[in-house]
Amino acid sequence: MLRELDHIPPGLLQLEAAELAAALGGPTLIHLPGRREAPLFVSLLMHGNETVGWEAVRELLALYGERQLPRALSLFIGNVAAAERGLRRLDGQPDYNRVWPGSDQPETPEHRMMGRVVEIMAARGVFASVDVHNNTGLNPHYACVNRLDHRFFHLATLFSRTVVYFLRPLGVQSMALAELCPAVTLECGKVGQARGVEHARDYIDACLHLNEHSEHPVATQDIDLFHTVAQVRVPAEVSFGFGERGRDIRFAEDLDRLNFLSLIHI
Repeated sequence: MLRELDHIPPGLLQLEAAELAAALGGPTLIHLPGRREAPLFVSLLMHGNETVGWEAVRELLALYGERQLPRALSLFIGNVAAAERGLRRLDGQPDYNRVWPGSDQPETPEHRMMGRVVEIMAARGVFASVDVHNNTGLNPHYACVNRLDHRFFHLATLFSRTVVYFLRPLGVQSMALAELCPAVTLECGKVGQARGVEHARDYIDACLHLNEHSEHPVATQDIDLFHTVAQVRVPAEVSFGFGERGRDIRFAEDLDRLNFLSLIHI
């Protein structure tokens, strides 16, 4: 299932995310050379309807043109079939960000593909890993880490002072790559927001310019660290809504305005 290239196919950067399936034929790993050999690994379109990673990368590579990158770059372009239809995933597909090594889901061909990607990047001596996503609701741009490690914190705070540490769900890209190098997940706001694309583009460029990972502690005033400790799931037989009457559970209509706020019950 995995296609591996050592160049950007002609015309690829002019394509929208929905057009990549026809051009690439499936998930594709592209290796580009740079002045420093240890590559930055960037994954995008793990979810087909989260296009910020592709938009950021195509802008960045267009800016460099024929100039050499400051560091080698390996791009993993994921679920192009779902991107073609503007969906997170297609019926019958697993979630591409739940099937990386360490997953607790039944094995699929996608599991084996992600395992192969990790093997390839390990052999290439990967320098750092960035998984780029959109999200929903009113959120600041934030980074996620899976290890309480100063190298990971520095990589995360290069994107945002808001950082989330999580250990569930399993099978995510950042957790698999954390076995090899500092790894972060970027959450870049809603789809279609230019600021998210610009922020991701500039961050990836900054990572390409990093010479090494700092092991010094991040200053307390430079990081707001949150820990994901639970998920709230509503049983299928219970109806719910946001501000709607006549439901078993009525959440506040503007619930997402409370994202990343500390709530103190007195």
